[in-house]
Amino acid sequence: MYTHDRRVTYSEISMKGFADIAQIAEYFQDCSVFQSEVLGMGLTYMNEHHLAWLLASWQIDVDTYPEMGCKVSVSTWPYKFDAAFGYRNFMLQDENGRRLAVANSQWILVDMENGHVVRITPEIAAHYPMEEKADMSYAPRKIAFREEKERLEPISVPKAFIDTNQHMNNAQYIRTALEFVPEDFHIRQVRVEYKKAAVLHDQLYPFIYKDDQIIKILLGDAEGQAYAVVEFKR
Repeated sequence: MYTHDRRVTYSEISMKGFADIAQIAEYFQDCSVFQSEVLGMGLTYMNEHHLAWLLASWQIDVDTYPEMGCKVSVSTWPYKFDAAFGYRNFMLQDENGRRLAVANSQWILVDMENGHVVRITPEIAAHYPMEEKADMSYAPRKIAFREEKERLEPISVPKAFIDTNQHMNNAQYIRTALEFVPEDFHIRQVRVEYKKAAVLHDQLYPFIYKDDQIIKILLGDAEGQAYAVVEFKR
């Protein structure tokens, strides 16, 4: 397990005074990058071998949102490799060890020169010690989306959303989808299924489905082909 200690800063909190679900996703993905750097499998290695871990899905369950100034520990560990897929858990805890959030994620190893999925090599696997899966209720990776949905005006992907893979950053899909969630909808879980990577100036059309307990936002092209599907649950 790799653990990164930090404090929640003012720049990281929402207008409600705490780190929101998108910020927690950023904490988690940063922690996974930090672990890979420590293990010698960071950006330098991946760039030299033209490889990248692309996120296929998130499930983040939140017990308590951390407020500004809160001292937190962000932890991550892989628990399974299967062909080209890697599975990784995350945990967010306060300074007393109380769990604030827990997450599951699935990643795909991709050759960035040709875009092909690549089997995880023994060399890569040897750097990552496997641990037990986190104690949480695991939801399916795929998110069903009903045909009856409302399409809103598109959003152009700005430079601020682009990462070193020249793709829209994973957490920005969540942050974009949050714009369509009412303020009184208290989010306890987010799931994201990533379909294809959006790039600079792509037009993301939000398609929205709501009921009392769930809000689903499909961020897709004009025809409704998804870049990602984001599901928020009370």
